[in-house]
Amino acid sequence: MDRRTFLSRTMAGGAVAFTSSWQMAHAAATHPSLLIVRNVTPRSSASALVSFLDPITSQNLPVCIAVKFGPEDWENADQNASLMEALQRLTIDYPGLVDLAIELPGLASELPYLRMRSASEARNRFQHAMVKANGTYAPQTVITDMQDGEPPTLEGLRSTGFLTSFLIPESGRAPTVWRNADGTQQVNGGWRLPPSPTSDQIANTFAQATSQDGPLVFVASFPDDNTQEEDAFFDQGAILGDAFRRNLTSSRNYFILPSELRFRSGTAFARNMVLCVEADGSDKTSDSLRSQLAAANVPFTALLPAARAESIANGLTETGAHQCLMVSNSDMDDWQDIRNPAFETSTTGTDEPVHCIALDRAGDGAPDAPALAGFEVILDTAETEKGDIGFDAQGALRLRTSVVIDTPVSAQKLLEDLLQTIPSSEDVTLRIKESAFTQPEDAHALVNSLVELAQSDQFRVLDLQQFFKAVTTKSEPARLLRSASRWPARITNADMEPNERARLFEDAKMAWSYFDGLTDPDTGLVPATAWVEDNQIETYRFSTMWDTGTLLLAIVSAHSIGILDDDAFELRLKKALDGLSTGTFNGLRLPKGLTSTDGKAKGDDDYNASDTARLLTSLHLVQSYAKQDLGIGDIVRGWDLEKTIQDGTPMTVRGSKLVSAYQSNYAGYIARGFGLWGYPVTSPYTDPRPGSRFDQGVQILHEVAQFGPIGTEPHLLEAVELGASPLAHTAAEALFAAQIDEYRATGKLVCVSEGPVNREPWFVYQGYQIADDGGKWTAETLDPSPRFQTKGFVRAVDMLNSKGAFLWNAHRPNDYTDRLVNQVREKAATSELGFSPGVFSVTGKSDQAYSDVNTNGVILQAIAFRLNGGIPCSEWAQ
Repeated sequence: MDRRTFLSRTMAGGAVAFTSSWQMAHAAATHPSLLIVRNVTPRSSASALVSFLDPITSQNLPVCIAVKFGPEDWENADQNASLMEALQRLTIDYPGLVDLAIELPGLASELPYLRMRSASEARNRFQHAMVKANGTYAPQTVITDMQDGEPPTLEGLRSTGFLTSFLIPESGRAPTVWRNADGTQQVNGGWRLPPSPTSDQIANTFAQATSQDGPLVFVASFPDDNTQEEDAFFDQGAILGDAFRRNLTSSRNYFILPSELRFRSGTAFARNMVLCVEADGSDKTSDSLRSQLAAANVPFTALLPAARAESIANGLTETGAHQCLMVSNSDMDDWQDIRNPAFETSTTGTDEPVHCIALDRAGDGAPDAPALAGFEVILDTAETEKGDIGFDAQGALRLRTSVVIDTPVSAQKLLEDLLQTIPSSEDVTLRIKESAFTQPEDAHALVNSLVELAQSDQFRVLDLQQFFKAVTTKSEPARLLRSASRWPARITNADMEPNERARLFEDAKMAWSYFDGLTDPDTGLVPATAWVEDNQIETYRFSTMWDTGTLLLAIVSAHSIGILDDDAFELRLKKALDGLSTGTFNGLRLPKGLTSTDGKAKGDDDYNASDTARLLTSLHLVQSYAKQDLGIGDIVRGWDLEKTIQDGTPMTVRGSKLVSAYQSNYAGYIARGFGLWGYPVTSPYTDPRPGSRFDQGVQILHEVAQFGPIGTEPHLLEAVELGASPLAHTAAEALFAAQIDEYRATGKLVCVSEGPVNREPWFVYQGYQIADDGGKWTAETLDPSPRFQTKGFVRAVDMLNSKGAFLWNAHRPNDYTDRLVNQVREKAATSELGFSPGVFSVTGKSDQAYSDVNTNGVILQAIAFRLNGGIPCSEWAQ
C-alpha cells in the first residue's frame, strides 16, 4: 500500500494522555473498541436521544453519535435547534465520553473531488446549524457505508476538517486501519447491531468480534420511532449499555472515542500549520522576517498588498516564497485589475502552481463567486467572522485564519495560543503581521520558535501551496475547470468593429473559394479533399455524409453573411440535396457511407451513424433556415434509420456488423443529431446529480475521460450550430484549459481537432486525454498499424488545426484564440484552395497544396456565427 500506511491491529497505546482515567488503566496489549450510534437525523427528538444515551454514558462507555447530514437533512437541522443544543451540551457535559460525527451515506462511492465537496458542504452546514443553536462543536469524524470489493482510499477529507473516517460494511468484518497520505485515519470494517437488539444479540456480536485480533467497531442504531415514550428510549439504551459493560468486563478490550483512536496508531499525528506572513509593503531586507524565514528554510506564503499587483504583473516580485495577493474592501473597485496579476503569484519552477487570494474584508465587501473562480485557495483573513472551510461551489479550497500574531511573542506563548485557541488536532492557519517584527531580534526569536515547532512531532509547517497539495486529492477535471475560468472570453456584441468585420468577411470568401471552384455542376456535391499536382487541381471525388453535412451548412453560412444571393443559395441547396444518395445494408435503406461527388463511381454502402448524425443536424438546420419547402422531411423519412437504433443506441456498420456508434466523445453530438428528428435515442452520458455548475462539470469530465480524448470537434460544432449542451460546453472548457496551459508552459500554440493529412493514413484525430493523475496529448487514426502509433509519427502530424482555430475564436474570443486565428491567416491560407487543414508544429508551415471540404466549411460556419451576432445557426433567420 504505497499511498497509505497500514496500522498494526495491536494498536500500541499510550501515545497521548486521555481524559478518561478508566481508559488509561488498560494495558497496551488490549484492543481499543468503539461504539457508534447511527440513525440520528436532524428530525430526531432531542429529549429521546438524551434518554437513549443516559444509561450508556452512565456506564462510563464512550460513544460516538453519528448524525446523518446529507443535503436533504440541512433544512431540518436549521429548524431543530433543540437537537443541536442537546448535541453541543452532550459534548460539554460528558468530556471524553461523547464524540459527534457526521454520517454521509454513499460518500465512499463518490468521485474523489466530489467526496471532498460533499464532506465540505455537510460539515459547514452542520456548523451553521450549531451556531444557530449557540454551539461551536465541529465534528472531525465522518461515517459512511463500505461498498463491496476493496475499500477506496478516502484521501482529501483533511481539507474539509475531517481527520478520521469509518467505512461500515453491511456484514461484520474485522476492521483494518489505514493512515492515508493526507494524514487522516481510515477505519474499514466493523459490526452492525440489529435494530433494538436484545442482550443476547449484543453478546453474540461481541463474541464474534472479539474472536479476532485488532480494534473493534460496533455500530448501533438510534430508534427511529419518535412515537415512543422517552422511557422506551431509555430502556433500549440501557440494554445496549448494560450488555456492553457485562461483555467488556470479561474481555481485555476497552472503549475509546474516534478522536482518540488516531493517537493509538504508533505513528505520531502531526497538525499542519500553514504559515502566512502579511508583508508590510516595504522592500524586503536581509533582517526582515521574510528573509530570516527563508534563510531558516521555513516555508511560508507571503501575503502581498493588492497595491503591488502591477509590479507582480511586470515580474517585479520576490522569489523563493509562495505568494498571494491580499484584497480588502477598498480594492474591490479595482478587482479586475487585481485578478489577473493574482494568478501570477505562484512559486516559479513548479509544474502545478497553486493560485491563492487572501480576502481581508468584513460584511459584504468580498467579490462575488464568479469573480473568485479559478483560484485553488481562498484565505479568509477576517479576525472576527469565521467563514467556511473546505471546497466551495467554484472549486476553491476555503481556509480561515486560526491565529493572528500582531505583536512579538515568546515561544511558550505561541505554543499556548496554538493549543488553547484552536480545537484539538485541527490544522492551523497562522497569519503573522510583518509590521510587528521590525526589530531583527524580534523576528529572529519568532523564526527560532517556528523552527522548533517544525522540528517537533506536533506540527508540520507548510505554505499555502504545500498545504493544498498535502490535504487534497488530485482531480484533473477540477484543475482544468479552474484553469479555464482564469481566462474568460472577451465580451462581444453585434456591433463589431468595421475592420474586424471586413477581415472576417475576407476570410469567409477565402474559405468559400473551395466550394466555389470545386462544386460538381451536375451533383452539387464537393470533393472531400483537393490538392495541387503538376500545376493543376486534383480531387478525391468522394464524400461522406459528414462532408455533405458540412457542405449544406457552408451554403447556409455563405448565404447568411451575403456571399451568396437568394437564387444561388436555392440552386446550390437543391442540387446538393438531390445529390444525397441511399445505400442498402441488410435490406435497410440508409445513407451511403461514401458517395461519388461526380456520380461516376459506386461509392460504398457501409452506413456510418456518426456521419449521418452530422447530416441530420445539417438537414434540420437547413429546414429551419430556408423559407421554402425543400422536401427534407421526405428525404429523412425515406431512410430506415429507426431500425438501426437498439435500446436507445444508434448502431453503425463496422466489419459488416452493426455495432454501437457510442465509441468516442462524438457520442453526445450523435445523440443530439438523431434526437433533432425524434428518433428514440438516449445519451450514453448520465445526467449529473444536483450541484453547482463546477461540481457537475467534474462529473461530466469524469465520464468524458472514459470515452476517450477530447477534440475541438464535435463540441464546438455543436456550440455554433445548436448552442452548446452542458456536456459540450464542459468538454470544450477542459480542452481550452489544457491548450492554454500547454502554451503558457512551452510557448507552443496548441489547437487540436480532427483533420486530413496529405500522407498515410490520411486522417488524424488529435485530442487531449484526461486521466486521474493528469492528462496527455493524443493522435489517433482509424488504421491501427504500429507505424501510426510511434512518437515520431505523432510528432510529424501534430498541427495547429485551422478550422479549430476559427471555432475557438468564435466560441471563446480572447487574446489566445486571436493568436490561433492569426497564425492560420498567416500560414494556412492558400492561393487556390481556401485554407489548408493546419500548421504543422515541427515545421511551422502548412501544406499549401492541400485542402479539404471540412476545413473550409467549418471555418465558414465559425465566421458566420460571429458575423451573425454570436448566436448559433439554429437561431438564424433567412
